[in-house]
Amino acid sequence: MATTSLWSVKQRIDHVVKYATNKLKTKNNNFGDLKVTFDYATNPDKTEKQFFVTGINCDANSTVNEMIDVKKKYNKLGGILAFHGYQSFCEGEVTAEMAHEIGVRLAEEMWGDRFQVVVSTHLNTNHIHNHFVLNSVSFKDGKKYYSNLENTALFRKTSDDICEEFGLKVLGEKACKSGINFENFYKKSLANSDYYIFAKEDLDYAIKHSYTTKEFHKILSSMGYYYYYRAGKLTIRKEPHKRNIRVERAFGEEYSIDRIEEKIYNHPIGKEKNVVWVKSLEGRYYSQSGKAKNKPKAKGIIALYYHYCYLLKVFPKKNLQYKLSPKMRAEVRKMKMYSEKIRFLCKYKISNFADIENVRKVKQKDLRNCLNERNRLYYKRKSLSSDAEKEKMTEDIIRVTDKIKKIRKEIRFCEEIEKRVPVMRSDIRKFEEKNGKKQEDKDMKKERRGKERY
Repeated sequence: MATTSLWSVKQRIDHVVKYATNKLKTKNNNFGDLKVTFDYATNPDKTEKQFFVTGINCDANSTVNEMIDVKKKYNKLGGILAFHGYQSFCEGEVTAEMAHEIGVRLAEEMWGDRFQVVVSTHLNTNHIHNHFVLNSVSFKDGKKYYSNLENTALFRKTSDDICEEFGLKVLGEKACKSGINFENFYKKSLANSDYYIFAKEDLDYAIKHSYTTKEFHKILSSMGYYYYYRAGKLTIRKEPHKRNIRVERAFGEEYSIDRIEEKIYNHPIGKEKNVVWVKSLEGRYYSQSGKAKNKPKAKGIIALYYHYCYLLKVFPKKNLQYKLSPKMRAEVRKMKMYSEKIRFLCKYKISNFADIENVRKVKQKDLRNCLNERNRLYYKRKSLSSDAEKEKMTEDIIRVTDKIKKIRKEIRFCEEIEKRVPVMRSDIRKFEEKNGKKQEDKDMKKERRGKERY
């Protein structure tokens, strides 16, 4: 079992600017508690030469400077500088490797989507324990972390969930001397979280429209959720969030695996299904008239891809006797990817790197618009009271999510094509040089045979 705690770290910031800008003062003790706290948490004598030190959203070797940079960016150098916490295990309960893995998982789920954290595992006592140093200012939006009873309860419960997944025991909930019931604050934190509210509504929607567990998984995936089963319980997560939602723990026994399956397989018989949840990649087909010789010749990057596929025998030619190199033969396994990229290049008429950059900018703008649209739909669904209206809104969310996936794929294509073009050119040049040399040898042999006849 593991116990947890988190407290604020305050200090004077009179030398912050000088410390952040002057590299000769990296050992300045005037910086205050953050430097002291960080040095303690990553003490080499307690972590076996910092072997068990991990930075989340920051480099463990330059954590202090990176945290200060974030504070300077949002002009929030005063008040609480950081939070220092620990997670302590029973004697002999965990190995150092397991403790550190649990600590990193806990930090990622609690703060990984918005804050910088350094996690270190101390081995200097009989009770192995993790230390957390959390920047008080978010690198994402500049907002400060608010350590209240709700977040404290969430910290404890998340730690318990991860420990259970590793087969460790957890402490039972009991009333504190002050009368605080953290279970109630945990429920309140979930009730006030849009992430959990939306996830519960999406789960209800997926259960209602599924007839098998396989279809249930497909619907979750179509809405952008990752899912897995661990310790006999369902866990889901949706980007950009880092926090896993243990469904049964968060939403009650009605969402246990058995109850979900019971709901799925007990749908009324004869109920019609009128929604297609998982769509195959939509392909467009164009009809062309006229002779091939009248069609414009491909140029630039499109031509390069066509030629590369030609050499890989995607477009085979009769009596082609080229012997491909092992490296190029390995590329044959990527035919689907090349075909998709060629369709992408033709669709946007990309012929040079400037075209790629233009397409990428347009797609990044489209992505931002779609993400904003999906967020609006989520908040709009939150305010609806009718189940029918919520269902219609969820269909719109799925539609936008599907669009977001396609846009992200095209942005990824832009990046991959930029990296692949120089490699492809090099491969083609080596291939042609090798075959050109073979042709020269053949010509020389033929010439020698001709001379020998005379």
